[in-house]
Amino acid sequence: MKNSISLSICAFCVLVALCSCGQTQSGGTVRNQVMDPVTEIPEWLKVTVESALPSDSLNVWIPTGELATSSLIRVPRFPAPKHENDKSPSPFDIQPVDFSAIHSITGVRNEQQSFQLSVASVHELTGLSVRVGDLISEKGDALDAGHIKVRYVRYVPVERARSEYTWTARQEDVYGEEVSGTGSPDVVADPLMELEAVDVPAYRAQPVWFTVEIPESATPDIYRGKLVIHTDQYQEVALNLAVNVLEPTLPAPKDYSFFLDLWFNPNAIAVEKGVEPWSEKHWELIDPYLEDLASRGAKTITTTIVPYPWKVDWLAGSQRSQTYIGYPAMITWLLDDSGKWSFDYSVFDRFVETCFKHGIDRRIDAFSLSPFNHKTDRREVIYRHKETNAADTLYYDQFAPAYKEIWKSFLRDFESHLTSKGWLDKTYLSFDESPHEVIESILGIVGDSAPVFLQQFSIAGRKEASALAKSFSLFYSFLPEKLTGDDETTAWLQDRKKDPDKITNFYLCGDPAHPNTLTYSPAIESRMIPWLAAHYGLDGYLRWAYNSWSDKDPYNKPVFNFIQGDDYYIYPGENGPVSSIRWELLKEGIEDFELLKIVNSTQKKEAIDMAVRNRDGRQKSVTDFENARRLLIQ
Repeated sequence: MKNSISLSICAFCVLVALCSCGQTQSGGTVRNQVMDPVTEIPEWLKVTVESALPSDSLNVWIPTGELATSSLIRVPRFPAPKHENDKSPSPFDIQPVDFSAIHSITGVRNEQQSFQLSVASVHELTGLSVRVGDLISEKGDALDAGHIKVRYVRYVPVERARSEYTWTARQEDVYGEEVSGTGSPDVVADPLMELEAVDVPAYRAQPVWFTVEIPESATPDIYRGKLVIHTDQYQEVALNLAVNVLEPTLPAPKDYSFFLDLWFNPNAIAVEKGVEPWSEKHWELIDPYLEDLASRGAKTITTTIVPYPWKVDWLAGSQRSQTYIGYPAMITWLLDDSGKWSFDYSVFDRFVETCFKHGIDRRIDAFSLSPFNHKTDRREVIYRHKETNAADTLYYDQFAPAYKEIWKSFLRDFESHLTSKGWLDKTYLSFDESPHEVIESILGIVGDSAPVFLQQFSIAGRKEASALAKSFSLFYSFLPEKLTGDDETTAWLQDRKKDPDKITNFYLCGDPAHPNTLTYSPAIESRMIPWLAAHYGLDGYLRWAYNSWSDKDPYNKPVFNFIQGDDYYIYPGENGPVSSIRWELLKEGIEDFELLKIVNSTQKKEAIDMAVRNRDGRQKSVTDFENARRLLIQ
């Protein structure tokens, strides 16, 4: 093999691939977690990886070749050489790192910047870890090492989903070189694990993910230090790191202008942890997830006024929640023996107050007066008998007067309760892809009982329903590639902007193939999402699921019904959420959006155009965002 970094092997490597949590003892040797589910690989794949690695010793490289862009690809677990007919440079090329050089990233105050290093060997690596020291400027100011978070990239299996056969993109149309393996399974990088060290089986790449959190108080300057890479088999190596902190200061996430609307499923946490929903333990577990959402500037509170509002047709004529773990109601509907309705808001109130505590307080979305499944005229009212607390269900035709009267009773009481809490002006009746005619059919119910809500609808769907919505999110595929000024979408947007209180976002789901933020979407596309909002003059972005996991163990069972990653950005951890590559890059795209808002630049349009060109991330240049930011601040 070719020699690049030649470092002495300190111990013979036993080819063992353990996959465990934390550390385990094996024959007296401490074993760390392995970052993939693959137990054995064939010889042909070993040959493939060996031919891609420059050295038969320890290989260390910067994905994309530049630290500033290194976070924008997912490193293949099993690197492959270029095809013999492919002579063009690629961000997936492996070039040994130059340890004598200074490798730099640039950021502004009160933002984060991520980068990656990757290691691999034809021998097993145990005890891979990274030490980070303080970064010091020439003036002696310090960027404390505590501001640099070190995580290890984990790989999850790639699986086919039912939705790929019915309506979403298909995986073959989404991923590129970032997915690798034998097909049984292929794997892709996504979760970011906070661990002390990991083990790396032979013939596998292991990226290390670094997030530099630049404090608001940092003095603009260049801060220098070292990252030290340790393995049990090789001598330690040190990379020279520089962080160039520039003058602008971003607002705190709570004050972001970007309108982030992600739907949070607290029940998923209870099910994954096996605790009673709404028990004190459940509330304790919810807190770190809300803190995580707040760190991205989340604006909305997802509440359920009826049980399981997102039902779909399922086996043998049945219905079930469209996600593996559904949303139970936060309000209990009670019917007494005299036929009088009352409503218990205790869970709803505590959930809203908990979100407020974390600074998520812009809007309360109440799902839903209209069921997600619009194919049936049958409607149900799930309630409890007040005297016995026994659960029961009433069934009606959607136009039945009795059904309408029950909803009117609720809406009157709901308005009164919200008024008493001081939340009425924040609370919106919310509808997910309800056709215009379905929403129109319930206007009379709302108008006769709580007409204030007629001005407080939040709708995601087609433009036809937008006239009814104070807050509206349009499906991305309904947007033209660019606004020409005389097209229908431009006129529609200009009309909505006449009311400064209206919010207009776009949303993504399992379609289109590009751009998207699926588990195996090109990583660069997650960074692009907020730039697209700026491109269209929109307020922000909606996605229907933050944590509706595919299983109690989404690491190994990543698909339930929808194309992989459509229904969750983050993963469950022992003490809160585990981040992902796409979750971090979405955050950094939001910061780009905020930077656009605060800088005084005559080149904003040019910057936006550069950032959103080539929306298929497989063809997008990894330098586009860095070049766009330079137009703004350098």
